[in-house]
Amino acid sequence: MIDLILLFACLLFAGYAAYSFFSLRASRESAAETDLFLEEEKEQLAGASYKVSSVRQSLQTLNLRIEPLLLLGIVIVASVCVGLVFLEFFPESQTLAIISSLAVMVMVYFLLNDISRWLRYRFEQKLVDALDLIQAAVAGGVSPQRALTVAANTTRGAVSRELREVADRLSYGLPVERAVERMQYRYNSEGVRLFKQALMVKWESGTGFAPLLESISELLRERIKLRIQISAQLSGSRYAAIFTGALPYLLVPLFLWKQPDWFEPLKNSEQGSTYLLIAVLSQVFGYLWLRRLLRVEI
Repeated sequence: MIDLILLFACLLFAGYAAYSFFSLRASRESAAETDLFLEEEKEQLAGASYKVSSVRQSLQTLNLRIEPLLLLGIVIVASVCVGLVFLEFFPESQTLAIISSLAVMVMVYFLLNDISRWLRYRFEQKLVDALDLIQAAVAGGVSPQRALTVAANTTRGAVSRELREVADRLSYGLPVERAVERMQYRYNSEGVRLFKQALMVKWESGTGFAPLLESISELLRERIKLRIQISAQLSGSRYAAIFTGALPYLLVPLFLWKQPDWFEPLKNSEQGSTYLLIAVLSQVFGYLWLRRLLRVEI
């Protein structure tokens, strides 16, 4: 009973945190961006490089305006809930419950990084197509600033929003570093940094913009092509890992629905909790190992 009460309290806390986050997000968005830009400007003046932690970079890419400490608190609450659920089935396995909670925290951390990296790769792929549009517009006699607007109106999604933001900031008279900083803030990748350098070269030295964009586009296409080839060769192992990891959790609810007492022998066994924990930890270890083998950094 105490475990259920604690579980209910954790769920209430998680619900309150989610409510506070979504209710205050709209009102704090503009202020957060202003503070971020001022902080980055100070770092640039001090000679600091544009580097952030992996967790903060993942939150930036996912557009989650929360501090890593708050995210850590939410993950800890979710992990505690998992441990309490484990104790509800196996009350005498406190150590195993703690280990399962730690496994959940590790999985959430790597899942957050994987999703954010996938979003940055996807943005970079669409940015290459936008660079071709900008290059064609500049070659046709359109000004670079107008070419950014044309590409923003032609493309869709995140690339369209970021290019329109860059064009608007340039029209306001902001320097290139300030114009591109939101794009780099959210999608900090090699393609975005090259695009920023191309704009800086054009605005500061006045060199030919179309040939520079053509060179960058070819370089990024080769990079993306190599990444896709390697990913295609590893796709079989990736999908096998996904199905192997997800299939047990999809089948267990089905078995419990068709046969409610299916889980009772494992629950009543003295070694049931040990078997269950070994199975979960094996899946976590397998996921981390496959993630290391399938991770492509190009």
